[in-house]
Amino acid sequence: MRFFKGREGVGLLIGVATFLSAFLPNSMFLLLLCFLALGMARELGKALGTSEISYLAPLVLVLSVFSFELGIGGVLLLAFLFAYLRWSLDCLLKAVFVLIYAGFLPIYLYMAKSQSSWELIKLVFFAYTVDTASYYAGKLFGKRPLAVRLSPKKTWEGLAGGMLGGMLFFYFINKPILLAVPFVLIALAGDLFKSFIKRQVGIKDFSNLLGEHGGLVDRFDSVLFVAVFWKII
Repeated sequence: MRFFKGREGVGLLIGVATFLSAFLPNSMFLLLLCFLALGMARELGKALGTSEISYLAPLVLVLSVFSFELGIGGVLLLAFLFAYLRWSLDCLLKAVFVLIYAGFLPIYLYMAKSQSSWELIKLVFFAYTVDTASYYAGKLFGKRPLAVRLSPKKTWEGLAGGMLGGMLFFYFINKPILLAVPFVLIALAGDLFKSFIKRQVGIKDFSNLLGEHGGLVDRFDSVLFVAVFWKII
């Protein structure tokens, strides 16, 4: 068990679990995504003060499997009901955000899995590769801050490392390496998007579920953003 302690050990465990989950039957994978949606919604809800909305995120995901229209309609109607019972515009806006982020966006992971298990693996491990390359490049060579207000530890050197890692990944999966550039920036946007929320509410991580990797939102931020655009390649 000591092998799976620390950032590297937990990261390896997450990678193995992700790889194995990609070969589950679609129905079981959808169930796993429902747990992911619930977990992310609970983390976001706790941070934003709307924890009760988290239980509706899996429902939005299931509706989205049938059609995007049902998913978006579910987001709006469920968020309205939630906010009406509290008579709060603030609750409405937060509920819409939580349900879209945690309930609707995971549908793109399901779409990739429905295409093929390997397509899902490529998508997720691209985001993991960029994240890992950025982390170690920044840790070893980082000097120039990239976005101090959003993420003080991110550097231009880390971005360069992530860019190199992303381009090498695209090379190995036989995709145009220059196409990796916008996808690395999309992965970065997902990370900074999450960081903006954390800075606004004054927290370091959304939870400590994954140790040094933080919570589910911290781990899957880039993955969700990349998933939205992945089908264009």
